[in-house]
Order: sequence, then C-alpha cells, then structure tokens
Amino acid sequence: MIRKLVVFCVLFILVTGILGPWIISTKLLYGFHFFIYPNMGKMILFSAIAFIILARHSIKDIKKIEYKRVNLIFIGLAFAVIPIFFYFAKLLLLEKSFTSNLSLSLLTHALAVSVPVLLVFGVFGLNFIIYFIRKFKKEISICFVLSIFFYFAIFQVWKLWPYFSGVVLKSVAFLLSLTISPVAEVGNLTLFVDDFAVRIEQACSGLDSMFLFTSLYVLIALVDWKEFNKKKLIFMYFIALIGLFGVNILRVYALILVGVYFDPKLTLQLFHTYLGMVLFMIYFFLFWIKAYKWMKR
Repeated sequence: MIRKLVVFCVLFILVTGILGPWIISTKLLYGFHFFIYPNMGKMILFSAIAFIILARHSIKDIKKIEYKRVNLIFIGLAFAVIPIFFYFAKLLLLEKSFTSNLSLSLLTHALAVSVPVLLVFGVFGLNFIIYFIRKFKKEISICFVLSIFFYFAIFQVWKLWPYFSGVVLKSVAFLLSLTISPVAEVGNLTLFVDDFAVRIEQACSGLDSMFLFTSLYVLIALVDWKEFNKKKLIFMYFIALIGLFGVNILRVYALILVGVYFDPKLTLQLFHTYLGMVLFMIYFFLFWIKAYKWMKR
C-alpha cells in the first residue's frame, strides 16, 4: 500500500509538473476556470494524510491484491492524454471565454481530470479500489467532509497572503544580501537580484503549507487527545509552524538562486509546481516521527 502511494505521488507530481506551469502561464487559469485544480490537488493531499491518521491502525490489515499487467495500460493512457490535452487547450485559448465554446471547454477540462484518474486506476487497480472503498467507507466519508471544509476555508486564509509574502520578501532579501550584490526591494512584493526580478506572491507566502499543517495537527490532536501532554502539544505546534515557515523561506531563496545562476524561466516554473507540497510532506512526517512520542504523557 505504502509503495503504491509513493509511486502514485511520484507520477502525479511528474504530470502536474508538465501541465501546471504551462497552464499557469496562459489565460486558461482564470479565463477558463482551471484555477480550481491546484486547490483540488491540495485537498486530495489533505484527504490522503487525514485518511492515514484515521485508519493507521487498520492499514496494516489491508490484504494484497494481485497487480494485473492491464493496469500499466492505464498509466500509458494517462501520459498519452497529455499531448491530446495540449492540442485542445491551445484551441481553447483561441476562444474568448469559457462559455463561447462550452463543449470545447468541458472537453479540455475532462482531459485534464482524466490524467490523474487514469493514474489512480493504473497504480492501484480496479479490484483494489473496490476493496479499499468497501473496507474504509467510514474513514473515506469523514475525509471527504473534512476535505470539503478545507477547500473552502483555504480561500479565507489566502486573504492573509500579502502579510506573509512581505515577511518572506524581507527574509529572502536578507539571505541574498549575504551572498549576492546588489539586492533591491521594489514595493512590498518585488525583489530585484542583479538582472533577475521576481514577485513574492501567494505561491511564495507559505500559507498553503501552514494551513494544511494546522488542519492536520488539529485532527491528530483530536484523534489522540488523551495520549498527549497538552502543554507539549501546544508548545510544539508553534515551534513546528515557525520551522515550516522557515522551510518555505529557504525554498524561495533556493529558487531565486536557480534563477540568478542558471535559468530564470526554470525558477518561475518551479514556483508553480508541487515542490512546496513535497517539502511539506517531508517536513510533516519527519516532525511527527520525532515529536509524537515526546508529546505523549
């Protein structure tokens, strides 16, 4: 099960790394409502981790189901759909709006959604998916409700991004000034390093990771409330959140260095991938491995 999850995450990050930066660079993002998918990716990540938290004692009892070669066909189809998506997406860009050619808009959205869906069938297999849903109906239902709340709540949290982006800009400017000269701040959000300019916007604020961490932290606290030392639980939350924000600052700093010394376009592409979420997952699991036992009574 864990191995399949890792394989799926790797493939998912790969395909979103192909599709995501290009979509963001076009009017598809807002003009044709493709902005819903980055949040859906975070919602799926939240649901997956929440499920592991709720069902961690039962996961070890999952029976092994024979992996069929036909599953590999679905993975192949997922990658085959990508060039087809690009073809229709470029046709869609010639339209004025989502409703000006509704059938083409819906088809392009369907192609985008079909890529991760095909990966799910390819990695896990239909028999395993049916078995999994039957075995964990309760946990899946709870995760679905929580993920809906997470999806809508994050829109409210995003209102704070200019404040956090400002802190990130000041912190990154300081780090860059130690190694690179000159570094200039233009306004509250723009940073100039030599001939390279970057705006520290929402994707750089770290709010997504911090809200995701807070949501999962509260869930773990509620599930294992009787197990924890309450003072340690509260204390470690603030320590962990500061550490996570620090990781985000280092991420932005490292990406700007890539732009200065290697390729500015690569930096902009990396800002709009799930790199931040990958770092979040590593941080989240390392934190709980190290802190969980200590926070117990």
